[in-house]
Order: sequence, then C-alpha cells, then structure tokens
Amino acid sequence: MNEDVRLLKTLADETRLRILMLLREKELFVCQLMAVTGLSQSLVSRSLALLEREGLLESRRQGKHVFYRLKQDLPALGRAILESLFGQRKKKVLFADDRDNLELFCKRFQRGSSCDMSMVREFVAFKNQNQ
Repeated sequence: MNEDVRLLKTLADETRLRILMLLREKELFVCQLMAVTGLSQSLVSRSLALLEREGLLESRRQGKHVFYRLKQDLPALGRAILESLFGQRKKKVLFADDRDNLELFCKRFQRGSSCDMSMVREFVAFKNQNQ
C-alpha cells in the first residue's frame, strides 16, 4: 500500500486524532491518556503503536512508563494535515473537552510522574460527579 494512503487511513480515526491533539500539548504516557480520554488501555496502546509505526510519534522509556510525543520530523503529508487540524482546533475548539480534562488531570490528580489505574478511576469518578 502507498505510504500516503496508509498515513491517511491512520489519521482517519477519531481516537487517534484525539491522542495526537493531546500529544501536541505535552508528552504523555498511556495511563494519562486513558484518564483524559476515558478510553481503554488496549485501545490507547493500539492507537499509540499504530501512530508510532506510521512515523507520527516517538517514545522513550522512563522506569515502568513509556512516554509518547509527536515526532519533530513528521512525514510531509502528516505535518501538513496535523498543522491544518491544529489551526482548526484553535478556531473551532476541536477536542476541547480532552484538552480541559488534561489540564484538570495534571493539576489535580497527577502525582509526579507516577500514574496507576486507581488514579484513572479516581479521575473518572470525579468527572462523573461533576458533570
């Protein structure tokens, strides 16, 4: 399959776009992405693996966590599409809930660089009580 077609297919998924938008803000690991998006660990992990395989993300291990961030040297087509989406996000507040959840999670629930399922459950319960 053509590389550009494969990249377009990768970007044609709301979950992966949500993750990319969050990683535009800061470097994150799976637990943080789960808490902020409300998605399962398996879905987040599969999405991250696919995005990394397509050259959109890079990762680094720190202790038991693998941190993900946008690659600096994105493929040209990927860079153009993501820059367009990031620009639209500013105008239309694309995925604003995720961005707000990330800010809340980092300020109120994140304890250093550790994160576990109890923290994710605590955050999800807090969000459900305060909707």
